[in-house]
Amino acid sequence: LFGATFCQGNGAARRSFSRTSRILVNSTKAPGNLSENEPLVDWRIDDHNPHIGFLTLQSPSTYNALTVELGQEFTKIVQHIQHNVVTQQDIRAIILTGQGTKAFSAGGNLDWLRSLKNNSVHANADAMITFYSSFLCIRNIPVPVVCAMNGPAMGAGAGLALACDLRVAMAKPNILGLNFTKLGIHSGMGGTHYLPQIVSSRTALNEILLSGKTLSGQECMELGILNRLVEAEEEESKRKTAVDVAYEMANELLATDRHPVALRMMVQTLRAQQDVGLQQALQREALAQAICYNRQDWGEGVNATAEKRSPKFDGYHEK
Repeated sequence: LFGATFCQGNGAARRSFSRTSRILVNSTKAPGNLSENEPLVDWRIDDHNPHIGFLTLQSPSTYNALTVELGQEFTKIVQHIQHNVVTQQDIRAIILTGQGTKAFSAGGNLDWLRSLKNNSVHANADAMITFYSSFLCIRNIPVPVVCAMNGPAMGAGAGLALACDLRVAMAKPNILGLNFTKLGIHSGMGGTHYLPQIVSSRTALNEILLSGKTLSGQECMELGILNRLVEAEEEESKRKTAVDVAYEMANELLATDRHPVALRMMVQTLRAQQDVGLQQALQREALAQAICYNRQDWGEGVNATAEKRSPKFDGYHEK
């Protein structure tokens, strides 16, 4: 439970965004999340470098929690980028971030997760595949996607971050957690597929997934999960956010000595290799999560997280 500031403030990479490049999608929002005029997902093209776009999760009051509605908007925006912007406006890199300073994304919306207890196993397995796909479609955009985490990426939010090509995060004590076992469910959103490709140590990998521990920015850097770690600076003029550094990184990728066609082909080659076995992994995750949702004590881990206490789970052989 915790995103990133859509930064225009401090740091060398200050920039403005063209209002004409902003794409809005009609949405249904939960009361109190955002004003009626604000979309759940925002897409803008950078004024200073029209080859870079910013894709932002915009529900800071819920720590950018991933919902079915947000996923529907996210899919529409990604399809717009994939079919129109990339081909017509020569976008060459995208920065994915979350609005606010407290979280990239807290993961799945807690109320929605609680409601899954009332569904059958097969219905929940189908629902989870649809849910995963609504965010992992980010892999369909054929240009590098840099994830900028000004705050923690938890649960499904961590899965979304791992699905990006490159990652930048602030040096905070809690920055990425596949905390599913603490919630009482199996890992999802492709976490069991993408994390093993990044963390080469099986010892570390097993501990992360089995314990549900949350990693610090420094730990993520040491494990190779991050490409850049942004340290806090006391002097205001030197301060940068993860978005600032992600923007610098995107500009480095687009330097004139790197051909845009070669860059796009390279991204697609890497993803083709990385996504072998992805669908089987997602099906396994969906079924495993659906089994967990069907237990009598489902919701205890979610409630304990919300109430900041330790969960009291039933035994394995209990319903």
